[in-house]
Amino acid sequence: MLDSANLWRQIQFSGRYLVVLLRKCLVFRQFWHIPSQSLWPYWPIRVAAALLLMGLAGCGSPRYDMIRGATMGTYYAVHFAAGESCAINQQQIEASLKAVNDAMSTYQADSELSLINQSLAHQNNVLSSDLRFVMDAALQLAGRSGGAFDVTVGPLVNLWGFGPQAQTQAPSAKAQAMASKAVGMEHLTLDGSRLVKHLDSVYIDLSALGKGFAVDQLADLLADMGCVSYMVDIGGEIRVAGLSPRGEVWRIGVEVPDPSRFGMFQTVLEVTDNSVATSGDYRNYRVVDGRRIDHVIDPRSGSPANNTVVSVTILHPSAMWADAYATTLMVLGLDAGMRFAEQEGLAAYVIARLPQGDLVTDDMLIDVFLADPLSSAEPAAEERFEFRYTSAMQPYLPAALSNAVMMDGQ
Repeated sequence: MLDSANLWRQIQFSGRYLVVLLRKCLVFRQFWHIPSQSLWPYWPIRVAAALLLMGLAGCGSPRYDMIRGATMGTYYAVHFAAGESCAINQQQIEASLKAVNDAMSTYQADSELSLINQSLAHQNNVLSSDLRFVMDAALQLAGRSGGAFDVTVGPLVNLWGFGPQAQTQAPSAKAQAMASKAVGMEHLTLDGSRLVKHLDSVYIDLSALGKGFAVDQLADLLADMGCVSYMVDIGGEIRVAGLSPRGEVWRIGVEVPDPSRFGMFQTVLEVTDNSVATSGDYRNYRVVDGRRIDHVIDPRSGSPANNTVVSVTILHPSAMWADAYATTLMVLGLDAGMRFAEQEGLAAYVIARLPQGDLVTDDMLIDVFLADPLSSAEPAAEERFEFRYTSAMQPYLPAALSNAVMMDGQ
């Protein structure tokens, strides 16, 4: 039986939980993956609260439209407050995405980047303005990170089985040494709009920048078309502006880094006029020689990054930079990554895996708390995490997570 405090808590939680759904502001992405047991046995209370609050909230909120589709091997979704001052259509959005793919895709044989990858050493490659902008950012970050960020790491990614061919055995030291010969930003020279490869075998992959760049391009398009409040989401790389459909700042969830608990959130960020990018190793990994190997390759060692970091979330005005910085911190590891983030003035939230047997504090139970507000269960040993955030991230974190936390977007 519920006491009065728990009853009111459930009414508050359920009202926000269902009103947001019914107004098409779905929980982060894949709302329907929230376990059904978290709705039972209080669904009658929650339905009643939702019906009551629907008449009291959001009456003056602008109408939000959504355009969605597929790009870059994933989805895109553009949510925007439609009106006379904000008019955009799917053709305009897909034209912008096509321009990015034509410049930077490694899956299109005739893309600008693919032709550069096929070119010979010492050949002058004249870059488009977009590709030059992204390559310049890649070279800057490679230098500032001491080589932890490297867009030439593709041969090592493929060698470890995260390319077209899966691997069940670790590559030999000789194979790693051979693949590493073509890895390194020193094999590239960018002079104005001219890019020169110093080895034929240098292969550039801009996947750690391209999606973010495309998000920025769509956000700029929306702003140019008079849109003030919107969310652009390409495969989880997000940029928001203005206010959410609730008339509040946007709330973006940071997932619990456990693929078996898809849709649960470790924390929630309260954001506007900013970008959010998360990089993690908990979805894309392989078992090689009986050992878990994550897809994040350290270009400095030629091997998968050997650290405890499982998820990095970055806030930045640019989605491209947020994406690239998240990848960089995954490679650097917890301590070095946090130092680098503070040096760069980044808003960073880092989740790391704790060894079995380490003490779990109350803060580390947030993932269970959000999964089921009434749960008293402790996480299993393999689900124990610690998290750290930089001083620049603190303003975006709620003072205290409540049972009524909801996430915006889809």
